[in-house]
Amino acid sequence: MKKMKKAIALLMALAMTAGIASGCSSGETSSGSAGSEGSPASAASETGEIDTSEPVELKMYLIGDRTPDFDAVYDKINEILQEEINATVSVEFLSWGEHDTKYSLLFSGQEDFDLIFTASSWAHYEQTVALGGFAPLSEEFIQTYAPDIWEVVPEIAWEQAKIGGTIYMVPNYSNEFGQDVMAVRGDLMEKYGVEEIINWDEMKEFAIAAAADGMYTFQYGPWYQYFQNEGLSTLGGAPKAGELVLYNTQDPEDLDLYYILDWDGFADYCHQAKEMADAGCWSPDALNSTDERQTGLLTGRTAAMVWNMGSCLTYGRQANQENPDWDVTIVDPVSDLPKKVNPYINNGVAINANSQNKERAMMALNEFYTNPEVYDLAMLGIEGTHWEAVGDDQYKVIDESNYGVSNNCNWGWNNMTIQRTEYIEDRTALDDTYDAMMDEWNANIKEDHIYDGFNFDNTNVATQVAAVEANIDTYYNPLINGLVDDVDATIEQFKQALEAAGIRDVLEEMEKQASEYVASKQAE
Repeated sequence: MKKMKKAIALLMALAMTAGIASGCSSGETSSGSAGSEGSPASAASETGEIDTSEPVELKMYLIGDRTPDFDAVYDKINEILQEEINATVSVEFLSWGEHDTKYSLLFSGQEDFDLIFTASSWAHYEQTVALGGFAPLSEEFIQTYAPDIWEVVPEIAWEQAKIGGTIYMVPNYSNEFGQDVMAVRGDLMEKYGVEEIINWDEMKEFAIAAAADGMYTFQYGPWYQYFQNEGLSTLGGAPKAGELVLYNTQDPEDLDLYYILDWDGFADYCHQAKEMADAGCWSPDALNSTDERQTGLLTGRTAAMVWNMGSCLTYGRQANQENPDWDVTIVDPVSDLPKKVNPYINNGVAINANSQNKERAMMALNEFYTNPEVYDLAMLGIEGTHWEAVGDDQYKVIDESNYGVSNNCNWGWNNMTIQRTEYIEDRTALDDTYDAMMDEWNANIKEDHIYDGFNFDNTNVATQVAAVEANIDTYYNPLINGLVDDVDATIEQFKQALEAAGIRDVLEEMEKQASEYVASKQAE
């Protein structure tokens, strides 16, 4: 029955896009780009059928680290893919520590692969599009080879994925909040007389108290918590994952762009960061740390962990199971502001422009995204080994360590229409806190800002952007972590370095594109 439904969906999509099949055969790829050829093994014929008679092995790159049972899980996935679309997928990982340097090399080195995880700002989307690394995806191509995805993903997500009017990634579909929280040891809050942590001042008070007790609070300086507390957000595509240019996401009427070195708040933060660093709120060797975010909390070296709400719940549970007296809880240091939902392009998957199997790659992604059996495997692992079903839409973890829930870069095809939620058998105070906070956030989503969907294309100033980012390790990272001798002098050196690198050219191009983007949206 499942195959019959998919066949009908494919035929309907092909009927709606009649004529596309003949246009994909010569001089133009099925994704609508001229000059290269897709795989004939998956071409849509004039009869409306997709030929999958030739087996295809696809190669996909994900970000993170391979877990012990990953290969066993993907063996199961490949059994399904082979049956459904006569294809298998082999996976390589770019680790958290290396993807910044190695991602672009896959394209400049003409690496032979088909699919790759990407994301706006933090995972190389705009930069790779500027390099010509991703295949453009026409609506007809998506509807033909991934009709189920086309039906699920909302129109706004496709709009967000467009650069220069063209789609280059399949965005995920989940409401993901764009603000971190803290998993913090409740026993230490009680010890230091801190009743709650709901704003910047209370967070700083706790960190200073912990430092006086010989305990680090953070892995790095809390720069994100500072500017989020001011209502600001990173700008998609701006240098350093959007961090050098911010916008007021809380005020849709404010269309200013805040270059941090022209903003007084940056200097204020840097002075406070130095105060906290000197007090011992994080390690003086923070810039050389290779620890995972959760390591400090789980080992007892830090009093807290800053991460998204789901990760804080996961590792807070683990910390409490291993050390019940810690009473780890979740706090929101930006509690008084409405919450921003991340753009859907915060996670996604793209097809390599040089892939010889673009059509089959898109069909495989359709399975990952909308086939519940494949989706459960990629997110949760093997049923009966790593997890067990509770009803139709919940799961219970059996083995967290060898695969991990949503721990293997399955986020590129997040699909909240079929994603299971965890069944909690023995609820704790931490679970109740998480649920209450999630309810509060969902009831307090901020108004959309037009820049929430804007992504800067640095093609015209790529040289200047590279020169700007070459100064990050020298000035920016030490400043936001309070690890400089003289804050004001270092900020001035940073300013001069970026001026020499061409930051004004970048800002001018950014203002131009932002104005054009606003005008285009207002004209719609």
